[in-house]
Amino acid sequence: MTIAGISQHRLRLVSGLILFSFALTHLLNHAVGLISLDAMEQVRLVRVAVTRSLPGSTVLGLALLVHIGLALYKFAARRSLRMTPWEGVQLVFGLAIPYFLFRHMIGTRFPHELFGTNTDYSLVLFGTWPKEAWRLLFLITLVWVHACIGLHFWLRLKPWYERVVWPLFGIAVLIPVLAYAGFTVAGRENQATYEFQNPYTAEQIQLILSAFDWGVWGALGVVGLAVVIRIVWVAQRRLKPQVKVSYTGAGEVVTERGPSLLEISRSWNIPHASVCGGRARCSTCRVRVIEGLESLAAPSADEQRVLDRVGAAANVRLACQIVPTQDIAVATLLPAHRVNPADASLSDRYTWGVEQEVTLMFADLRGFTALSENKYPYDVVFILNQYLGQMSTAIEDAGGYVDKFIGDGIMAIFGLGQDASVGADASLRAAKAMGGVLGALNKSLADDLPEPLRIGIGLHTGAAILGRVGVAQSNGANQRITALGDTVNTASRLEGATKQFGAELIVSKSTALVTSLSLEEGQKERISVQGKQEVLDVTVYKRAVGVLAD
Repeated sequence: MTIAGISQHRLRLVSGLILFSFALTHLLNHAVGLISLDAMEQVRLVRVAVTRSLPGSTVLGLALLVHIGLALYKFAARRSLRMTPWEGVQLVFGLAIPYFLFRHMIGTRFPHELFGTNTDYSLVLFGTWPKEAWRLLFLITLVWVHACIGLHFWLRLKPWYERVVWPLFGIAVLIPVLAYAGFTVAGRENQATYEFQNPYTAEQIQLILSAFDWGVWGALGVVGLAVVIRIVWVAQRRLKPQVKVSYTGAGEVVTERGPSLLEISRSWNIPHASVCGGRARCSTCRVRVIEGLESLAAPSADEQRVLDRVGAAANVRLACQIVPTQDIAVATLLPAHRVNPADASLSDRYTWGVEQEVTLMFADLRGFTALSENKYPYDVVFILNQYLGQMSTAIEDAGGYVDKFIGDGIMAIFGLGQDASVGADASLRAAKAMGGVLGALNKSLADDLPEPLRIGIGLHTGAAILGRVGVAQSNGANQRITALGDTVNTASRLEGATKQFGAELIVSKSTALVTSLSLEEGQKERISVQGKQEVLDVTVYKRAVGVLAD
């Protein structure tokens, strides 16, 4: 659903952030009561100068109406009440907030607006401490927990959030504790010093008491209306035509039309990942649509933004956003039992594969098999570990990704998630560094080597399929990313061709064309590659350290 072209998810987020800002400043104002009642009032005057101004009141009022309205709409329109415990807590707390909030608003803002009463902290504390203190405690808890869960679901998809989540959790616990402590201290101080002068007439008092009753019944009525609407919608849905949803490896279900695919999965206990709770933010609920893609509505702006971010193929959709209207067959792309927020990051695109232009490197030691024949096993392992370890460091320091070790060879990918020129630049810097590392290794291992180590490196830029292939690691971590396709084969052949030229490095023309670095003049050659009809233009460098111009 969209309002004035803005999705309901974005409206709920923006309105929620506005209300959170108000709640945060309100609680911090309460906390100042730990200093003194006077300090508490001085901060309040600054705060209400904003919140009770015409612009402030308008923004705050609209945010409250929009957020409550959309929250109740979402509850009424839910196809299933199956949800995670945290989602359940947020929902229950959210439904309970109006009962306490309306009463609090009537006791503070209502007299100020209707009678012009100065509802300062002294007057409010007189009316709330201690007999209404428990209500305020409930309201603080409900609002703060509901808001923090919402913020957590939003921020947990940010790459930096995991590093600061526990400090933020500590702050989130501390703020309401300090707020209630400040309210308590100020309430006791006020009780001991405040000389009450009733600012209301008998008629005004009766009107406020009546407003309390109307506020309570109004809050219950709003929530009750949402419950009734939900019951009616559920009854109507049971009469709708049905669709069959087939899950690869998880059977099939027959259900009514109307729910999203994620809601169908939850209703029928089909394991289905969803880090963000179905808010079209994380992409972890995505599926590959095997049959029935043409019957689905086009992606909304929110869904398309997420799909673009992870480089999804045309038949990959978000389960929380698609509503099957005809029979459909799908395959989930993330295992529900081990999904975490990191799976929603950009690198997660490689779980099902993505095509991208990258630079592939193959590097291999020359003559190492013959060298190892006259060495003890531990000497061979020691030399090889020294070589592979230092070469890997050179590759990673330049910005490359070590795909795998193949005996004494290395396969590396440059430009993951970046422009092709960035990957080409990084591969050339890595090749130059590897040439330097080779020289240093030969010096340090001179006593252990009958002859210096030699290396052959091939670099080629082109389109490759990148994905996580193979068995997951024993600790549950994702498989490493690998590259597949003709570009891989060509880079490997270029590395092999270094033998016939007696060179350390061969760079394909495609790499030379996209790099932004200045290359030294090398030996221009045209070579044939097994499996390809056309010949390749390449540049041959006797020494890898000399590939880049100073």
